[in-house]
Amino acid sequence: MKRLKSKRTTIPIHKLQERTDLGIQLRYFTHFNKEDMRHLGAHRDDHYIFIMQDNGSSSIVLDFKKITVRGSAVLFILPGQVHHVPESEQTSGWFMAIDSSLVDKNYNQIFEEQALHQQSLEVNPEKLNQLIKCMELLSGMFDSSGRPSMPVTIIHSLASVYIGLFADLYKCSAPGKDKQNLRPEVITREFRAMVCREFKTLKNPSQYADALSLSLSYLNEVVKAVTGSPVSYWIHQEVILEAKRMLYYSDLSVKEIAFSLGYDDHAYFSRLFTKVSGIPAVKFRKDYRE
Repeated sequence: MKRLKSKRTTIPIHKLQERTDLGIQLRYFTHFNKEDMRHLGAHRDDHYIFIMQDNGSSSIVLDFKKITVRGSAVLFILPGQVHHVPESEQTSGWFMAIDSSLVDKNYNQIFEEQALHQQSLEVNPEKLNQLIKCMELLSGMFDSSGRPSMPVTIIHSLASVYIGLFADLYKCSAPGKDKQNLRPEVITREFRAMVCREFKTLKNPSQYADALSLSLSYLNEVVKAVTGSPVSYWIHQEVILEAKRMLYYSDLSVKEIAFSLGYDDHAYFSRLFTKVSGIPAVKFRKDYRE
């Protein structure tokens, strides 16, 4: 009798705590093993990942966007972003996985702002040398068995310096813009962060305005001025991105996905998906899986 393939209902989540109780994991890599890449497959992490490549060429598919990493370059991956590595040639560099609670909120803010247009960044020799020295210092704080040889607080502090170097690279790469914490920018960041947390339960723009103690018209005005798009756009983008992840990486039906995302009316959800993504959900699944 033919064995039935089990139904995938969730996207795998890799948890840092299952690999270490230190909140941080470091690894120097040389030439990704293709078998290891296949074994990892597409997944999420419950933590940040910082990649510093010093040689080679690789590509990472991050939430349906292929990012090419060439030569000396850096890339970060946010907790929850679905990703896998389909290609890697003669690569070497450093990998850091770190608990979100250990990432300074100011750095976190920079990375979240960059996520919409996320790319790898080429690094000049001077900056690359700074990153390498910092990572070599960090690596030297662990013994051959991977246990810390220094107080964990010192390790976490140096890790924060390393992450700060990443954040500065991305901050300097942003288009010329007034980076002061003006009220519109602060409100927009708070709104975007709330959408990421609450999109499964809060669907109406007015709910976000109420939660932020603002009028809907003012919230819309502010968000559109800062981002170029209204409040409803960002709510729908977050919902549909999660729906795309589930369509591609799980075997749940469109109806089951709609319910899991907080929509009782799956027909409405299907229409919304088509409107926002420009393609019906079933066709998206078929096209991307092929």
